[in-house]
Amino acid sequence: MQRFNLSKSLGLVSMLVAFVIGTKAITDNSLLTHLATGELILGDGSVPSTDPYSRTAPGSPWTVQSWLASLVYASLDRVVGGAGLRLLHGAVAALIGAGIWRLTLPARQVVPRTLLTMIPIVIGAGLWSPRPFMFGLLAMVVLLSVVQAHGPPWILVPLFWLWVNSHGSFPLGLALLGGMFVGELFDRGRSEDSAELSWLLRYVATAVLGVLVGAINPIGPRIVWFPVQLLGRREALEGVVEWQPPSFTSPPELVFLGLVPVVALAARRGAPWRSLLPSTCFVLGGFLAIRNISVAAVVVVVLLAPSFRDLFGEEDGASTNVLSRTLGPAMVVAGLFVAVVVAGQPGLKLDLYPVEQVDYLEARGLVGTPEVGLIHREAVGNYLAYRYGPESSVFIDDRFDFYPTSVTGDHLTLLDGGDYPGVLDRWGGEVVLWEAGTVLADWLEQSEQWKLVVAEDDWIIACRINSPSYERCSGPS
Repeated sequence: MQRFNLSKSLGLVSMLVAFVIGTKAITDNSLLTHLATGELILGDGSVPSTDPYSRTAPGSPWTVQSWLASLVYASLDRVVGGAGLRLLHGAVAALIGAGIWRLTLPARQVVPRTLLTMIPIVIGAGLWSPRPFMFGLLAMVVLLSVVQAHGPPWILVPLFWLWVNSHGSFPLGLALLGGMFVGELFDRGRSEDSAELSWLLRYVATAVLGVLVGAINPIGPRIVWFPVQLLGRREALEGVVEWQPPSFTSPPELVFLGLVPVVALAARRGAPWRSLLPSTCFVLGGFLAIRNISVAAVVVVVLLAPSFRDLFGEEDGASTNVLSRTLGPAMVVAGLFVAVVVAGQPGLKLDLYPVEQVDYLEARGLVGTPEVGLIHREAVGNYLAYRYGPESSVFIDDRFDFYPTSVTGDHLTLLDGGDYPGVLDRWGGEVVLWEAGTVLADWLEQSEQWKLVVAEDDWIIACRINSPSYERCSGPS
C-alpha cells in the first residue's frame, strides 16, 4: 500500500490551504485586547473581574469570556513572539481543514468530497480571523468528529470545558446536539430504536455536564451565562459588522448561499431529519448574522456529506498514481516552507492603526491618562489597550457587550453622524483621533471650536481650542 493515495493527498491540500489562511498577518483588533488581557493574567496571576482599560466604564464588572485563549496568546507571545501566534492559528486552521476533509468521507467519491470541503474553506478565506473564534470552530469540528464516529461520550466533558473557557460559541454545540436529537425523533418516532435515541441522549447529557464543569474556572459560573447576557444586549451590537445579516456582496457570503441548494439536494436525496434539521437551523442562523456563516458551513457539509455518496464519478480516493504520489509530499514540503517563512515575519500588522499619531499624542502626554478626554473609535481602543495595558484609559473598544448603551450609542453617533457637539461635550472630549475623510473629520476641520493639528495619511488629530490640553496638543513635543 502506497503511503499517499489520492484521498490522503487531497486531505493534505485541504490542510495546506487552511494553514495558509490561518497564518495570514494579524490585523484583527480583538486579538490586541486578548493579548493585553493575557499579559494582565500572567502579571497578576488572576483573571480581571472588572474593566481595566476604559475611562468611560472603569471598574465595571467584566466577564473575560475567552480568558483561556488570552492566556495562551500572551504566553506564546512571550516565548516565541507574534509569529508564534500566526503559526498557532495556522495550526488550528489546518486541523479544521483536515477535520472537514475527513468528515466528508461518507460522501465517498473524491469529487463531491472536494466540492463540499471547498465550501467552508473558501468561506474561511474571508471570515476566519485570528482570534478565539477559531478555537470555537475547531471545537465544533471535534464535536462533529466524536458524534459522527459514535466516539466515547465522555470526551465531550473536557471538550466543552475548553470550549466554555475559550469562546462564547459553546451554546452552538448544544444546539447541534439538540437539533440532531429532535431530528432523530422525527425520523424514528419516540418508541422506535430506543438504543439510537439513548446514544444521542448520552451525548446531550455529557455535553451539558461539560458545560457545567466549564463553570469551574477562575471566573466562576457567570462565564456559562455570559452568552445569554450577550443576546440580551443586541441593541449594543447593532453597529458590529459580524452581528449584522449578510449583504451578499462579498465572496464568502455569496459562497454561503451555496449551502441552500446543498440542503435542498440532500433533502431530495433522502437525507434524514437528524441531519437536515440542524443543517437548516444553522443555515438560517447564517442569514441572521455573518458571524454564524463559518459554523453553518462546517455543520452542513459534515452532516449532509452522506447524502452525496455516489453522486459524481467512481473515484473514491483509494487509488495511487503519479499525481497522488507527488501531490502529498509536495503539500508537506510546501507546508514546511510556509511555516519557515511565517516564522521569520512579524506576527502583528499594525500599519492599519494610527501608530504615528499615537506617538504624537504620547510625546505630549495626551494618551494613556484619564485626565485627558481622548475620543477615538473602537478599533483604536483595542490598539491602545495592547500598547498601554491598564494605563490605556480608552473611550471605547470593541467589547460592545460590556460598555453602557450611553457609550455605544454615542460611538455610533460619531460614526454615522448626529449631535457631534453633544457627544464630545458629554465625554469631556479634548482631543479627537479619528479616520481622515469621514464626516466627523470634516466637521472638526470646519468647527471654530476645534483645530486640526495632524491631518496626514489616513488619520487626523483635532484639539479643542478652549481645553486645558490645547497648548500641549497643538504645540511641539
